[in-house]
Amino acid sequence: MSTVDSPEIKQGTLVFILRDNSVLLAVKNRGFGKGKWNGFGGKVELNESVSVAAVRETIEEIGVKPVLDKPLTVVTFHFSTGDSLQVTVFRTEKFSGEPRESDEMKTPHWFKFKAVPYAQMWSGDDLWLPYVLHNRPFTAEMWFDSDWKNIRHEIKLS
Repeated sequence: MSTVDSPEIKQGTLVFILRDNSVLLAVKNRGFGKGKWNGFGGKVELNESVSVAAVRETIEEIGVKPVLDKPLTVVTFHFSTGDSLQVTVFRTEKFSGEPRESDEMKTPHWFKFKAVPYAQMWSGDDLWLPYVLHNRPFTAEMWFDSDWKNIRHEIKLS
């Protein structure tokens, strides 16, 4: 099968910044996930490492520079279009700068772990994000229908 006929697997990053049993989230203003609370990240550009992309995207989105060690996990999202997004997930308690709004993200807010607004996040985030918050290594695959609802998941603890 040629690559033209094959579903595409895009590479992405996602950063979760933590302090005092709280996680920093913001609402997407546009694009993928518009109107949903999320961590920070995006596409990996040509010849860019995932960690460099994660830092760049976080600075662009909320003006905070995270200090990243190794990634915690990879979560693969499969969509009804046949496309997939493989997201390298980082968590850190080390960062510099104050969160601010940007064209891409609004309303940065610290949420206590027990008060994360899962109902206003991507369908299925409640299944895997607690592992990130509590620094529990895992891998996950998430499948979505055409309405962006999570219809299947596989999560394996490492």
